[in-house]
Amino acid sequence: MSIEKRETVHITGVSHQGEGVGRLADGRVVFVPGALPEEDVIIGDLAKEKKRLVAPIEEITLAHPERVVPACPVYHACGGCQLQHAAPALQEEIKTRRVQDACERIGHLDLTVLPTLMMADPWRYRNKGIFHVNEAGGEARLGFYGAAGHAFVPATDCLLFSQAVNNLLKDLEKRITATGRAGHIRKVMVRQSFATGEIMLAFITEDQAFRLPKLADSLLADYPNLTSLWHNVLTNPRLATGRAWHHLGGQRSLSDCIGDLQVHLSPASFFQVNNRQAKVLYDQIRHRAALTGRETVLDLYGGIGTIGLYLARDAKSVIGVESIGDATRDARDNARQLGISNASFVTAKAETWLPRQVKDHPAPDLIIVDPPRKGLHDRLIDTLITSKTPTIIYVSCNPATLARDLKTFHKNGYQIHDIQPVDLFPQTAHVETVVLLQKK
Repeated sequence: MSIEKRETVHITGVSHQGEGVGRLADGRVVFVPGALPEEDVIIGDLAKEKKRLVAPIEEITLAHPERVVPACPVYHACGGCQLQHAAPALQEEIKTRRVQDACERIGHLDLTVLPTLMMADPWRYRNKGIFHVNEAGGEARLGFYGAAGHAFVPATDCLLFSQAVNNLLKDLEKRITATGRAGHIRKVMVRQSFATGEIMLAFITEDQAFRLPKLADSLLADYPNLTSLWHNVLTNPRLATGRAWHHLGGQRSLSDCIGDLQVHLSPASFFQVNNRQAKVLYDQIRHRAALTGRETVLDLYGGIGTIGLYLARDAKSVIGVESIGDATRDARDNARQLGISNASFVTAKAETWLPRQVKDHPAPDLIIVDPPRKGLHDRLIDTLITSKTPTIIYVSCNPATLARDLKTFHKNGYQIHDIQPVDLFPQTAHVETVVLLQKK
């Protein structure tokens, strides 16, 4: 529903989606895509979206001095990035402020948030992407669905991916078009190793069988750096990928590194999309852990074990807990190939496994939690508090749920020492955060 409204709004902050936030003359909050803090903008017609008022910019009457021209020509249509129009210094300020605001408003905590650790060269950092296949006029195009979710935006020149990936995608468009069956492929997943330059490619279809074997064979023959090719069956369109993976050719995994930690990735493996900033994040965790070689460490929501393995050589033992069996198997394989014998991995939900663990075993010296955006399960928080674990390191991808959970820990005797945001996703509104908590 659209409401005609034209007035000047002063922007005071930025939402978790990267929109400017201000107030109308009548006091209501309005979200203004593309607006930056401290700007004055004349807005267009208001629209109600999921109980929020959203308005476009008609005119910027006072621009932030750190506003810049976005480098990407399809930036405003794509929506994959939200902050390209902000210079790096302003992006740092926005991300730090977002964590600070969440701690104050949601956590009611008077804490100092350290400046966000930014990336020196914030372009071409992504090691993985999933591209939709769109067919128009008999030609296949690869790209994303835009900010509004409906318009298709070609993305074979994306500045977040390497030139090698972009070149492959452009050629892939031609090859898919030549098959005459572009509709057979819904999406394409590309993963590139920043350690070796090798590429893993997966065709995502609704069909149980991949019906373009010549396309697969020609790609493997013509691209020496394309070393792993897969087919994924997607039965639920609301998901990015399906559960069934079929190997089409080449190697079954891809080798990549975070710092000096080398891991092997299957197509379904979760791996941080920014290798260089992942090392920054993991080094912050290692610094706060301050391990001496005598500690027992639990790594909850451990994925393929990268955090636990990164710390294992500094600890007495590490136990990683992850609910997805394929990820646990990857973690065990990586530990074996790295020769790390003091790390073990369990397939279980953290909130059901930890109560049994602390009941039957002494409290660990350190627990690391890296939950999804929804934050920690209530039962897990209760167990963490009653376990009297002396040190917890909380790694978060969502400042709002982080602040909510920190409030509970603070009320129950944990001191929050410092809060360190890390920019794993330059040009976007997303931010990771590392927090050290110690029992008083």
